Amino acid sequence: MHINISYDFLSPTDNSAYYNYNDYCVIVIDVLRASTTINVLLELHEKIHITEVENIDNEMYKDKFIKFGEKNGKKIEGCDYGNSPLEVRLNKDNILNQLNNNDNTNNKEILLATTNGTRVLKSIISDNIFIGSITNAKYVADYVFNVANEQNKNIIIIPSHRKGMFAIEDYIGAGLIAKYILKNANKYDITIDIENLIPAINLVKSDWKTKIINSASAKNLKNLGYEGDIIFCSSENTQKIVGMYKDGKIVNIIK
Repeated sequence: MHINISYDFLSPTDNSAYYNYNDYCVIVIDVLRASTTINVLLELHEKIHITEVENIDNEMYKDKFIKFGEKNGKKIEGCDYGNSPLEVRLNKDNILNQLNNNDNTNNKEILLATTNGTRVLKSIISDNIFIGSITNAKYVADYVFNVANEQNKNIIIIPSHRKGMFAIEDYIGAGLIAKYILKNANKYDITIDIENLIPAINLVKSDWKTKIINSASAKNLKNLGYEGDIIFCSSENTQKIVGMYKDGKIVNIIK
């Protein structure tokens, strides 16, 4: 058995483009902060609906959803919450009350829209699309490795990056996930080609947390008052959650 692991950066300018990765298991990464927020939301509810930022106010979503939305790090006007994992944790009880109304007649669902993460998810075509972050790096690596092995598929890691600009936090996340996939391959004596991720794997041998704290994305979040999110999103393997995206929804596949 041979598995190729690669890293691909989608075009940030063509929002109408679709990318066919049906021959791959795809891991989408948005470290600061969509991937981590998705994991936190999946701790509260079995599925998350996603949409583009420009569609969050669509009439079809009115009164049916708790809306989580951000644009350039800021909460979108008209949304209930932004894209902060700590904000979700802080408002956990209120969110759960809306999801699980006692009379079961007004139960809401979760809707999420973010500047980069949900845009990338909506543009990918594959039967195997998973949500990767630093907080679930080992768990998503283990799960996706097993799927790729069983289905004889390669693995591709796709960063969301920041408004079309390289985001080092996503590259670090890719390096951490690739490191755990490589450990699995070595354990099962499976040949693996990971050449274009060697720099990322080497990067996470250094002080990668400081690199994230000093990144452009982190500086933007600090200016907006979300410094705590940066620490939360940089905590390795703290969430045993693996989200799988299909047909506009993300579901947790680790029970």
